Amino acid sequence: MYYSLYGITSGCIGWVHSVSSKDNLRLIGNTWHVVLELTPPQRQMMRKARFKRSLKTTSLVEANKRKSAFLDQFRRQLDEALSAQGDPSAALRLSAAEYRESLAAPDSDRREREEDREDFTDTFGLEAAIEQDAKGIEEKHGLAAARRFRKEATGTGVAIKHHYTVFADEVQATEQTKSQHRSAIERFLTWAGQFTTIQETDRVKAGEYVSDLLATSELARRTIKRHLSSLSQLWEWLQSKGLVGPDVNPWLGHKLGKKPNTATRTSLTDEQVIKLLAGTYTTRQYAQLLSDLTCIALLGGPRLDELCAMKAKEVTKREDGYWLSITGGKTDAAVRDVPLHALAEPIIERRLRDEDEYLFKGLKPGGPDNKRMWYVSKAYGRYRTQVGVKERWQDFHALRHTFMTMMEGQEVPESTLKLIVGHARSSMTFGHYSKGQLVQLRNV
Repeated sequence: MYYSLYGITSGCIGWVHSVSSKDNLRLIGNTWHVVLELTPPQRQMMRKARFKRSLKTTSLVEANKRKSAFLDQFRRQLDEALSAQGDPSAALRLSAAEYRESLAAPDSDRREREEDREDFTDTFGLEAAIEQDAKGIEEKHGLAAARRFRKEATGTGVAIKHHYTVFADEVQATEQTKSQHRSAIERFLTWAGQFTTIQETDRVKAGEYVSDLLATSELARRTIKRHLSSLSQLWEWLQSKGLVGPDVNPWLGHKLGKKPNTATRTSLTDEQVIKLLAGTYTTRQYAQLLSDLTCIALLGGPRLDELCAMKAKEVTKREDGYWLSITGGKTDAAVRDVPLHALAEPIIERRLRDEDEYLFKGLKPGGPDNKRMWYVSKAYGRYRTQVGVKERWQDFHALRHTFMTMMEGQEVPESTLKLIVGHARSSMTFGHYSKGQLVQLRNV
C-alpha cells in the first residue's frame, strides 16, 4: 500500500489512501495521463481543479513507472503554494512558473491544462496576462520584483535559487554529497547574487567565478573541482527539466592546473606510528576503541567506515584464522573477503565477546548520512593532535596509506594488494580474465 493524494485540512497537508495500479492515471484517447485531483481548498488555492500531464505512452506498465516523478512535482507545487500564502515572493514565483510551463507546453498539452483551470486563460493571451500581472507587481512590490517576474514567467530569466534545492532532493547521492552540492551552489550565489539566473550564467561568468576561487578562496584544487562538479551536475539536471539547452553547460572543461608544492596525504613515519600506538586517549569511551581501530587499520588497511559498519556476523573464523567480509563501500571493488593478520586476533576475540550486532558496539551514528564512523573520526582527530600527529593529511586514512606503503616495501604485487584493500583491478589480465580467486591472501 502507498499514499498518493494530497489533502488540506485546517491548513495542513495530509495523505489520501489509494491502492489501485490505475491510481492517478487516466486514459485519454490512446495515451495515459497522470492526474492529481484537488480538494476544494486546493482548487481555490491553485485556481484549477486538478494537475494533469500527458505521460506520452499507451502502456499502462510504462505509465505507472513514469507517473511518480510527476506526482512528486505536483506535491512540491502544493507544498510551495501552501507556504506561499504567507510569502509574497514565493507566491510570485509560483505564478511565474505556471505561466512559464504554459508557454513552453505544446498546444495540445496547453489546452488540457487550461481546461482544468477554473479561471480559463486564453492561450494567445498569455503574454498579455504576464504583462498585466507584472504591472500590478511593480505597483505593489517595485520594479525589481516585476522584472524578475517577467523573466521567470517568460523563461528568459529563471533564478537558480528557485531550483537548486529541488535538484539536491532529486539527485541520487548520499546525504553528505547532497549537502556538498547545496554548499557549492550557495557559495556561487553568494558571489554572483542571490537572484542570478540560469540564462545569465554563461561560460564567461563561470570562468570569472573559477578565477575568483583560485585567487581568493584558499580552497584546494581538488575542492574547487568538487564545487565545479556540483554546479555541472546542477546544469545536467536543468537540462533534463528543459530549462537549458542540451549542449549548454558552462561548468565543464575549466583548466585549473596544479598548485605547486601542495601537501597531500602520504604514509606515516615509524615515529608517528609509534606515537599513535603508544598514546592513550583521554576520553574513556573512545580510548580502547581508537587503539583497536588503529591496530587493525595498520594490519590490513580497511577504511574507517568499513570497520565501524562491520557486523559481528561478518567476522568468521576459518582454518587459517579470522576473515573479514566487507559488504559495502565506495565502489564495487570494496566488497571483499580478506584475512586478518594474526596479531589482530586478540582484539577480534575480545570484541566478539560483547555479543553485539556490531563488531564495535555502542557507536552513535551522525553526520549527513548517519554513519557510525562520524563521531569516531572526530575523536581520532583529537587523539592524533594530542599525541603530536597533527598535520592536515595525517588523519585515519593515512593509516591505510601506511599499510599500502609497507606492503609495497615487502614487494607485494599491486594487483594482489588491490584485492586486500578493495581497489578495482582494471587491467585486461588481472581484472577481466582473472578475478584473483586463487591468490593466497593469507600468505600475503
